Amino acid sequence: MNHFFSKTLLWLAMALPFQTMAQFNMNDITFWIGSGSHSAALVIDFNDATNPQCFAWGYRFDDPATTAEDMIKAIDSVDNALQVSFSGGFLSDIVYLSHSGIGGNPDYFASFSGNGDSTNWSMNAGTSELMTDSVWFGLSYTPWDTSNNPIYKPGLPVAASPVNGITSFENAHYLLWPNPVASGNNVVANFDFESANVYDSFGRLVLTTTENRNRTIELSGLLNACYNIVFLTNEGNRIQQTIVVQ
Repeated sequence: MNHFFSKTLLWLAMALPFQTMAQFNMNDITFWIGSGSHSAALVIDFNDATNPQCFAWGYRFDDPATTAEDMIKAIDSVDNALQVSFSGGFLSDIVYLSHSGIGGNPDYFASFSGNGDSTNWSMNAGTSELMTDSVWFGLSYTPWDTSNNPIYKPGLPVAASPVNGITSFENAHYLLWPNPVASGNNVVANFDFESANVYDSFGRLVLTTTENRNRTIELSGLLNACYNIVFLTNEGNRIQQTIVVQ
């Protein structure tokens, strides 16, 4: 028994270093927006005791005057599941899927700079920070001891899912009619498609359909709201369109 116990301790001692070395890097990010020769990562940790609670997006840019606020707003404009609110240049609220961090209710977001190592974050000047190549910018929803001593640093993130954002393309040649559409009615596409997935404003899949001869999508059961439809064509292209149900 003692020999077995000793071997178990030895195995744990050998395994733990490998476990703690497991990291998330930019190659693990699947949701990238922007263009340019420089890359940056945005990490948001909601610290809400869910799994996962921390997410990462990628951002490409060239302008050396690009700030963290520029990056956040650009990602927010593309990812339909992400909603970020600024007030007087101060980042107050972030909502992503079922996660939310509302400024002052009860905590605030603290900002950090890092290099991809979840244990190597240092506080920065906030969303006015200039973005440099390969920098990681982290936001952590946290209570504060003092104005310069947040309790929680961002943890190890998972990749934000591109399926929640506009990962395909919109084109004026691809149309849905009618749009807006009355609740309970159907819409008709002016193009052929193999399948269509309908997502609500939180990025949740609420409806899926396959192509039929009259290109009709049945929307029965949807509440009055804005939805994104991602079509897959027979050629393998993805087309994203937005509809309003009213």
